[in-house]
Amino acid sequence: MQKEFKFNDKTDYIFYLSELITDLLQKTDRLKKYGQDIEHLILVNPNAKLIQAEIYESISDKVNRLFQYLFNLLGDESRKAVSYRKFRKRLFKDKKTLGIELGELSESELKTLAEFNSLRNWGLHIPESLFIQKKEFFKMNSIFIETNKKTIPIPTYEYFEIQFLTEMKREIQEVIDSSMVILERMKDDYAVLIGEQVKIEYEQNQVKPYLFMTAVQNSWDSQNGK
Repeated sequence: MQKEFKFNDKTDYIFYLSELITDLLQKTDRLKKYGQDIEHLILVNPNAKLIQAEIYESISDKVNRLFQYLFNLLGDESRKAVSYRKFRKRLFKDKKTLGIELGELSESELKTLAEFNSLRNWGLHIPESLFIQKKEFFKMNSIFIETNKKTIPIPTYEYFEIQFLTEMKREIQEVIDSSMVILERMKDDYAVLIGEQVKIEYEQNQVKPYLFMTAVQNSWDSQNGK
């Protein structure tokens, strides 16, 4: 099975970019919902200093998963990975072949995509600097480690300070704002490809068939040489 997407004619560029736009809107819509959930929690408990750990961690897990997806979708540079950053470079390089007029990205757009790439790379591994900083923050010198080496404590918490939640809300808004800037550029690129303005329409469907997972399975199989 084919592993890398082939751009044979203009319709391939149109399809690829439409998929990027669809994915971006689906994920940012969900991110907006989680931001609203956080805002509701803050509004109904305006004087709260703490939030239950189970509630915070549930929201955090979902939000961080979407963050990582968006950072990949917009900023990934891996050879066989989907991303707008990589696609835009290809589109700009092929503009003469496609017979289109396409300007360069602005400094602000380039900076946003570069930041998403850095965040994407940060999120895909656990940097050793975290261990270094934790060791220094808690003053865990050799004597301390030797004294306490027989027990490995696993911290658990009943509550988080509310600042964790308010900071997450701020981060959500920052990611959404940056994503919307890139979305406008994506729509402009799409308009250049089709020669007219694009219209975004939401389809209301009752049930998503599990059969759609066939494409996901086939992608997995192709990546693993099946």
